[in-house]
Amino acid sequence: MRRDLLAGLLLATLGLVAGCGPRSAQAPAPTPSPAAQSTIAPPQSLVGFVDMPPVLRAHRRWPELEGLLKKIDDLQARLANPPQPPALPPQDLNPELQAEADRLSAAYRAELAAIEEQARRRVEAYAADIKAEAEAKLADRQRQANEELQRVVESKRDELQRELEKFEMATMAEYRIPLLNLRLKADVVGASNEEEAKRINEEGTRILQERDGKIRARAQTLEKTMQDFQKAKTTEAETQFKTLIASVEEDANKRIIAREAETRAELQASVKERDERLRSGVEQRRQILIGGSEEQVRAAQDRYARQLKAEGTRLQAELQALVGQRLRLEDAMMAEINIEIATLAQERKVDVVLARVVASATGVDLTQAVIARLTRQ
Repeated sequence: MRRDLLAGLLLATLGLVAGCGPRSAQAPAPTPSPAAQSTIAPPQSLVGFVDMPPVLRAHRRWPELEGLLKKIDDLQARLANPPQPPALPPQDLNPELQAEADRLSAAYRAELAAIEEQARRRVEAYAADIKAEAEAKLADRQRQANEELQRVVESKRDELQRELEKFEMATMAEYRIPLLNLRLKADVVGASNEEEAKRINEEGTRILQERDGKIRARAQTLEKTMQDFQKAKTTEAETQFKTLIASVEEDANKRIIAREAETRAELQASVKERDERLRSGVEQRRQILIGGSEEQVRAAQDRYARQLKAEGTRLQAELQALVGQRLRLEDAMMAEINIEIATLAQERKVDVVLARVVASATGVDLTQAVIARLTRQ
C-alpha cells in the first residue's frame, strides 16, 4: 500500500514538471495538477526533488524533441508571417499604343490622301465646267455683239448711201441747167463756129468734172465717215467684250475660289473627324490594354491567394502532425522518466518526489541520479 501511494504521489507530483517545461528550445513541462499543488508531505516523510529541465535534456530522445519544437516554431512563424505577394513588374503600354497609333495614322493618311485626290478632281472638273460655261457665254455674247455691230454698220451704211444719193441728185440737179444751156448753145452754134463749139465742149467737160468731183468728194467723205463709224463701233464692241470677258472671268474665278474654300472646309472637317477617330481608337486600345493588364494582375493575385491558402492549409496540417508527434514523444519520454524516478525513489526510501521549482535545503536531490540512470545505456 505504501509503495502504491508513493507511486501515485510521484505521478501526481511529476505533472507539475510537464506544465513548467519549455516549449521551444527548452524541455517541455506538463501543467501542474491541483493535486500536486495541494499535496503536503506528511510528517516524518522523506522528500526528494528532481530538476526536470536537465533530466529532460539528458534523455536520449531530447534531440528528437528539440528538433520537433524547432520545426513547430518555424511553422508557427511561417503561419504568422505569410510571404507577401511578389511585386508585379510594371507593364509598359507605350510601345503597343504607339504601334496602334502608327497603324491607325497610316490608314487615316491613306484615306485622307484618297479624299484629297477626289476633292482635287472635283474642283478641277468644276473649274472645267465653269470655264466651258464662261466660254459658251462669251461666244454667245460675241455672236450677239457681232450681229448687233453688223446691223448698226449696215444701217449706218444705208443711211450714208441714202445721203450720198440725195447729195448726188441735188448736185445733178444743180448742174443740170448749166449743162442744158451749154447743150442748147452748142446746138444753136452748130458746126459753123468750130472754135466756139470746142469752147462749149470744154466748158461742159469742166462742169461735168466739177459735178462728178463734188459727188466723188462727198462719197469719199461719207466713206471716211462710214469707216470712222465702223471703227468706233468696233472699238466700242471690243471694249464692251473685253469688259464682259473680265466680268465673266471674275465671276468664274469667284465661283471656283468659293468651291475650293468649300472643299478645303470639307477636307478640314475630314481631318478633324479622323483625328478624333484616331484619338478614340488609341484610347479604346489603351483601355483594352489596361483592362487586360488589370485582369492579369487580378488573375495573378487570385492565383497567389489560392496558392497561399493551399500553403497555409498544408502548413496547418503539418503543424498538427508535428504537435501530435511532440505530444506522443513527450508522453513517451515522461513515461520513461517517471519509471526511473519511481524506481529510484523506492531504492532510496523516498516517500515523496517533487519537481524542484525552488531550492530546498531539506529535500534529497535526485536529479543527477535520475540523469545517470537515463544515460546508463
